[in-house]
Amino acid sequence: MAIDCEKGVRVVTVGELLDEGLTIPPYQRSYSWEPATALQLFDDIRNAFRPENVAPNALPDAEQAHEPSYVLGAVILHRDIEEVQTHVVDGQQRLLTLTMLLDLLDGGSEFPADVLPVEHEDQDAPVVRVRTELARRVQHMEEPSQAFADFIRNNCEIIRVETDDPDEAFRVFDSQNYRGKPLLPHDLLKAYHLREMSGESDAMREALVEVWQNVPDAELDRLFSTYLWRIKRWTRGLSAPRFAVRHIGSFKGLTPKSASTPAARYHLAAQTAVPMLAAWAEHSDETDRMANRTRFQIDAPVVAGRPFFEMATFMLGELQRLRNEGFDEQYGDEGQEKSWGNFASTDDDFRELPSRARYRYVSELYLASLLYYTNRFGDVEIRESRRRLFTWAYHLRTRYQRLQLVTVNKYASSLDDNESAFVLLRSAETATELRRLRVEVRGRDDNLKHEQDLLRLLDRLAG
Repeated sequence: MAIDCEKGVRVVTVGELLDEGLTIPPYQRSYSWEPATALQLFDDIRNAFRPENVAPNALPDAEQAHEPSYVLGAVILHRDIEEVQTHVVDGQQRLLTLTMLLDLLDGGSEFPADVLPVEHEDQDAPVVRVRTELARRVQHMEEPSQAFADFIRNNCEIIRVETDDPDEAFRVFDSQNYRGKPLLPHDLLKAYHLREMSGESDAMREALVEVWQNVPDAELDRLFSTYLWRIKRWTRGLSAPRFAVRHIGSFKGLTPKSASTPAARYHLAAQTAVPMLAAWAEHSDETDRMANRTRFQIDAPVVAGRPFFEMATFMLGELQRLRNEGFDEQYGDEGQEKSWGNFASTDDDFRELPSRARYRYVSELYLASLLYYTNRFGDVEIRESRRRLFTWAYHLRTRYQRLQLVTVNKYASSLDDNESAFVLLRSAETATELRRLRVEVRGRDDNLKHEQDLLRLLDRLAG
């Protein structure tokens, strides 16, 4: 259902909004504002406050006060009809900050205890740091605290946007954010899949949120944007544009309600059965890895909810492991061996190396093809396959003086016979079919010194 322009969008005061009993759903980020951001909000409101309209040491009469209204942006709400709750989708950081500020103002101007640490509190937690700084600022303000609190409740206004369509709420969230960090596509995926966990306990949801938040945004963005999204596109012979919010449908996966076709039911049943079958097998790193590769096929839809988070956790570990294994080969004369890692654009922890920035696209292309190969065929003929995929990806670096993503996109999604490793592997039934991959090694005629070390390695690998 679209947002009702008459009822779904309206201006309310801060006091009216806070009195609604809104809820913060478990998929939301924990409080993350820095003190400087909260103090800026405090100062913005304070500058809009008109203390000259307030009699000293007394509350102004409502009919005598003429403070203008002050708009604090928009808040996006999702009315959950099933749970009979209204969730804050966008605006929780601001509302929690205003709640803390009002609590401090209602306590009066003399409250040194509010500035002191509270026992057992994590003093480094953002919410504690913000409250402490707000308390200090309120302590030293000259305006009457109760009059300032009344101004916030009655004269500060918020544009209240409500919808009963969660997808629409998150689309609006993506384009509206007040002083906060804009949402990345994987943030919306997290929210979507947590909403699909209706059968799970709150403790399980909170645990998944905590695990997710402990992974740096850069790692999650790399997993989905640089690898999973591109692989999904390239295996179908399609170019992979920059991964954006409009593309998250590719990772929403299957639900019991949406699995209405035979193919969807097959994937739902298969992914449900794998963990049960694996429970009967002896556990080791290798058997668990093979079970997860079986369960989480990159070119198959994932099951929505908890399996999505399990898939992401496995793929993060898989990518890290392949980064270490994929560049571990040696080359060169005895006693003067060099490592393939000399041509990686990152270190072992995926930190970018500026001196090797020219290898970025081919490094990503190689790791993406290796991730897809092992996802399809495990470690069968892995050493030979690594060599062939490395040569296939890295020859672009010797071929072009300047290599851009558009060239990599065209190369990786090519439907020409056996030119794309991704297209070939998707239709392959056995690992040996990778030998059909067309691998060309040639340097640039106009620059004989261009990437000579890499060219010598590729010539040796191509045999």
